[in-house]
Amino acid sequence: MRYPLINSSFLDGFSELVLEKGGDPKAYYEAAGLNFETSSGNERLIPFDRQNNLLELAAIGLDFPDLSLQLARRQTIAIYGPLASMIIACPTIGDALKIFVEHIQLRVQTVKLNLILQQDTAEFSIASDFPKVANNIRFQDHGIALVYNLIKSLSGQHLSPRGVFLRHGEVGNPDYYSQYFSCPVAFNAPKLALSFDRSMLLQPIAESAKLIPVRLREYLEERHEDNFVEQVKHCVSLMLASEECSVESVAQAIGYSKRTLQRRLASQNTTFKALTEAVRVQQTEDYINHPYYRLTDIAALLGYSELSAFTRSFKRWHGMSPQQWRKNKGAMGSKNW
Repeated sequence: MRYPLINSSFLDGFSELVLEKGGDPKAYYEAAGLNFETSSGNERLIPFDRQNNLLELAAIGLDFPDLSLQLARRQTIAIYGPLASMIIACPTIGDALKIFVEHIQLRVQTVKLNLILQQDTAEFSIASDFPKVANNIRFQDHGIALVYNLIKSLSGQHLSPRGVFLRHGEVGNPDYYSQYFSCPVAFNAPKLALSFDRSMLLQPIAESAKLIPVRLREYLEERHEDNFVEQVKHCVSLMLASEECSVESVAQAIGYSKRTLQRRLASQNTTFKALTEAVRVQQTEDYINHPYYRLTDIAALLGYSELSAFTRSFKRWHGMSPQQWRKNKGAMGSKNW
């Protein structure tokens, strides 16, 4: 991938937070070079630095230095999509965090997670090879707060960190950070990390965390109201880039049996295969005209194991190859995603 991308689900709750502060979320999206309707709608991969710029502009414009922490606080584990269901299927917190580290690239690129074990402590670190991401204060705050909230969810809220390490200097009221994380916070640290007792890794996943499929379903129902077809399409869009996008895995992710999911789709005169095709067509149209994506990138994002398979589908949809499409139409540079 030539340009690091992040799933737009990591902006869930941003508009509501800005409105509560008296701001105009659409204006901030446009100032950051993001299309408000596209980037705040269904799952999309958007440029990572523009997402960070959005948070930066809002934090400064609203005089809201802890915006990223507050955003993370109101975001549920549903922002990780089906990855959340994979996590809670693990027997222990340690196993869940291992799965999280291995698969987070499905949701956000260029971010590297690492779980470092020491004698009595475990350290969860976050890094990025992309300077515009790694050096951004909002990325650091948001990333470490999301990790903190994830481990709290897995443990049933029983998390008392030993320390939080932030690479940036003090912003706003530094005491707020220690209150938020309930532990000492070191600024200007050489790393971005959360340290906690190693023994927590051996704890079983809390029973409350096992309600995640229900919470994901509630999230989809709230996002799309009573439109079941759109709920399923949303879940499909979450899973396309993985090898787990099947009727069985989508049903499991939102707490249905395969038979129940198929029956409900049949009542809407559609099928899982048809919805998957519709999502692929829509996402292809989102990606094909942007130079940030190579054709091999698009094929992978849509769940194709080979470019040739994507090319065949594209010809069926548009009557020409994606290479011909770009040659004829020209890949349009986009100011607004």
